[in-house]
Amino acid sequence: LAMRLFVYSIPLLFLLSGGVGAFVYSCIETKYKLINSDFEQFTQFLCLVPQQGLSNVEALKKIYARADDFSISFADLLNVTCVERPGKGAWRITGEHTTDCLGYEEYSLILTSSREEIRSFPATLQTGNVETGSPIVYVCPQTGMQFNKGMCAGDGNITVYTGAGNGEAEHRYKMKSWRCDDFPEWIISLDNVITVVPDSGVTYKFIYKLNDVYSNIKVSPSDRVTVLSSGRSDNLQNRWRQYVNGISTWPNKELSLSVRYEGTFDSRFDGNFYINGDGSGGWTYHFNNKSAPATYTEYSAQTIDMTYATNAKSPQDIWESEDNFVVKLTFGEPAPPATWAPISSTDTYCGCDLDKTTGLPEGWNPTEIWIDVVVILDTSEAMGQQSLNKATEHIDAFIGSLTTNWNSEFYTRVGVIAMSDKAEVLYNLTMTKADKVSGKVQIKKGLASINVLDALASTWNMLSDNMRLDKPTRRVIYYMTDSEATGDLSVVDNLKTNENLIVIVNDFLPSNSGERPGLKKLASPGYYSSNIQDNYMASIQFFCKANCFCTPDKVAYANPNSDPATQASGGCLRAQPNGESFASARSSCDYFYAGQIASIHDASKADFVQKLLYKGTGVLRPNSDYYWIGYSKLDDGQWRWEDKSTDPYVNWGKDEPSAAAVAKCAYGDATSSPDLFWGAGNCNIAFPYVCEYVPCSVGYKCPGHN
Repeated sequence: LAMRLFVYSIPLLFLLSGGVGAFVYSCIETKYKLINSDFEQFTQFLCLVPQQGLSNVEALKKIYARADDFSISFADLLNVTCVERPGKGAWRITGEHTTDCLGYEEYSLILTSSREEIRSFPATLQTGNVETGSPIVYVCPQTGMQFNKGMCAGDGNITVYTGAGNGEAEHRYKMKSWRCDDFPEWIISLDNVITVVPDSGVTYKFIYKLNDVYSNIKVSPSDRVTVLSSGRSDNLQNRWRQYVNGISTWPNKELSLSVRYEGTFDSRFDGNFYINGDGSGGWTYHFNNKSAPATYTEYSAQTIDMTYATNAKSPQDIWESEDNFVVKLTFGEPAPPATWAPISSTDTYCGCDLDKTTGLPEGWNPTEIWIDVVVILDTSEAMGQQSLNKATEHIDAFIGSLTTNWNSEFYTRVGVIAMSDKAEVLYNLTMTKADKVSGKVQIKKGLASINVLDALASTWNMLSDNMRLDKPTRRVIYYMTDSEATGDLSVVDNLKTNENLIVIVNDFLPSNSGERPGLKKLASPGYYSSNIQDNYMASIQFFCKANCFCTPDKVAYANPNSDPATQASGGCLRAQPNGESFASARSSCDYFYAGQIASIHDASKADFVQKLLYKGTGVLRPNSDYYWIGYSKLDDGQWRWEDKSTDPYVNWGKDEPSAAAVAKCAYGDATSSPDLFWGAGNCNIAFPYVCEYVPCSVGYKCPGHN
């Protein structure tokens, strides 16, 4: 791996503990959002890290950080870096901001309660490295950092976060985590503040410098390069087009290249990331807010360049934009073009997985969730103020990943009820990203616990009184509590069964405590959890699973091998008891909402399809004991599933499939229950059948659903 000239960043200081939050602000955010505003922050420390070579110190003499009777100018902060809040009063920023934040005038304002060491990036190029087993906050106020791995040792992970502080409550968000064996040779961050945290016993060495777009990184086969950026903590990188380091191979030859992208782009802005390569005559890999949140592809190249571009340029846009992505490039020896593996089975729909290393959505986009959810906050003494604070922070965190604009194609309506001895409606399905729950609720003194049935009744009334008229929508109750559910819960069971209601229970159990059986029974299958208080993405994952459902004219089939929370994981089925030829059945399923004749990949689905046709509620009984399944023989003699799967599962009866020339379509035999053997018959005979449809899900409204 070729080495180049690198920057050495000197440590500024170690912070003391205390405070309740950490926030990062750029020069332009300070100018337009903080100064002389109603901004207040109660963190223990306030730090100012300037761009090295900052040219307009005089302008900083007019800006002040104040708390109680204490006051210090930003110019004086340059000499001490961090100051401690002297009393109980909040930090405020006052004065006159005359700098335009361009050239060498950038700085990062950090309000924090952490003890982590801060390292800044000098303007001149120097060489150096750091070997540490402790967390470090890296600050590059003008954005753009480049790290080259020197070594990594120990059993554990190294995690990169955007922002500073302690956890998401302090606006420090996880970007990517690696074990030493997986740690990339190069990391390029477009942020202005990141935190690198090694697990206990893990040490690493970085050689690092400012991101230099005029100097290509040299890579060899097996090298890995990760580019990451997030606006969730701070958004300065959204202010201008960023040209990322070019990459060239060593030795100079074309290498294979796999690209994996994970992330989401703020749908309000035209954020784009481009990778251009010279292999195979030239190619471009491009993703933006219309891309899937996780994609993988392969190319070849000798040189590539990367660009991040966005139109979020106004101060308000800089403040709000939340593009968030991780791009991993892995280089290898030249290889023949990859071919797609055959689909083994397509029965499982509604993927809601989270990446095991990043904790981010894998193959789905939270901004495309479209449900109605009402949160019940238990404000009794059983909940306790600490748990209540965690719950409100949790709500404020997860709503930031949802789309709440009702003019969007996909949007979620969020309601919040604070429940004590009565229900207090905080948001009547009207909460938006700009709203907060933190600071709006307190524990009701003298109230030991709430009446859960009263809480659920108030919540159901809100959902029922505000039903969407444009389309059927999954309705969800999200109950946050720290006490057992008692009483007759049968009314809730009826709502779950008859109204397709989903009940999520977030049980704020103390660590190492057993599950509460009443709460687990209250929750819909697969929707009880007692350990997600500090992981808002787990709630987003619940919402994704709840978003997997069927319209009222279809029946959900839950694949027995999938998560019980995704109730339509096996598809949406509709019985067609009137007999038709195989071709007509295929056309009818396709005509009505792009369906297909149901494919059968296991005995469980075979039983479900047969019972739906012959024992289903409200379904006319077929006048035939045979029914089509989605399996037919091609002209080359091969049998093919309608869903294009290559699943080898078959259940032919004795002497089947028939060798007759006309026997080209498979049918099920209802009289052979419970085996439900198949036969091969004449495709022109009229048999009943079942159509299978893709469920309504994240980013998919279902045809005919509007």
